[in-house]
Amino acid sequence: MTYTTPEDLSNLTSEQTPSTFDKAKVLYQEGSTRSVRVAQILKAAFSQTAAEFKEGRQSLSPLAQEVTSETVATVKERSQKAANVLNDAWVKEADSPDLSDRISRFLSAIAQTASQSAKTRLFPQVRNQTSKLDVLLKDRHGDRYENIRAKFEIVRSWYATPAQSTTSPHTADSDDEIVAIEVDSEVIR
Repeated sequence: MTYTTPEDLSNLTSEQTPSTFDKAKVLYQEGSTRSVRVAQILKAAFSQTAAEFKEGRQSLSPLAQEVTSETVATVKERSQKAANVLNDAWVKEADSPDLSDRISRFLSAIAQTASQSAKTRLFPQVRNQTSKLDVLLKDRHGDRYENIRAKFEIVRSWYATPAQSTTSPHTADSDDEIVAIEVDSEVIR
């Protein structure tokens, strides 16, 4: 297979055929020019990449420093709040004569504070999830879900009221359907 450029073909006369040496010479020249072009392309690409890194560093560095300083400030603030809560709880239990009793009360106070904090953070999320579940169950089960929910509300209100009587809060109407629940092989009606 022969490889000659159009320029080389025009230089040859119709009777001259390129020798292997001439073909190698053309191949070397073409390879050299291609490698020079590739080197120029790579040089340009590397210089553009370096410029992009430099520009990106200049624009991202202040932002990264700001985010880091805000994070450090938030961590310091929260750790200071936690230290204050711990110190207040420890001082509050200072009158306990027994160290183990003091530590026990201290841990209870910390748990109560953490529980209150978690309740205030999680209550809106739980309420939202509960309303979504309620809608989903209404859509899926319709009237059957509404009946069970109404009966659950009756039981919940009965449980929440002080123990005045132990009788059932609900009398069965003729149109109420009886729901049986089986718990550990014992049927509850």
